[in-house]
Amino acid sequence: MEGQTPDPSGAQLRSAVREGFTILLGAAAWAFDQGDRLIDRWLEQGELSRTQGRRRFDDLRRRTAEGMRNATAAMPIATREQIESLERRIDELTRQVEALRSDGAPAGGELPPARPRIS
Repeated sequence: MEGQTPDPSGAQLRSAVREGFTILLGAAAWAFDQGDRLIDRWLEQGELSRTQGRRRFDDLRRRTAEGMRNATAAMPIATREQIESLERRIDELTRQVEALRSDGAPAGGELPPARPRIS
């Protein structure tokens, strides 16, 4: 997209996807940490042997990983091509609005001020 200024809505979309992925990873890390703590507590209380604790932890890890896969599969994540297509469409619509604004809006149909572009 040579010669075009970056589109703020595309940057916002990338930022939102990145933030969602970071939250997802944080939740997984937290779940694993909680699983470790639970296993340690059971071991300290003598309720589990080390083998039983490892088995339960591995089961918890497997179920958590499956849940994460299911959650990410259900997330509607746009492809790079879809994002680029939306950015091109936004750029085109912005040019059309700016052209209408420069030609003068019809009476009673004043356009709102242009959204500033972030460089």
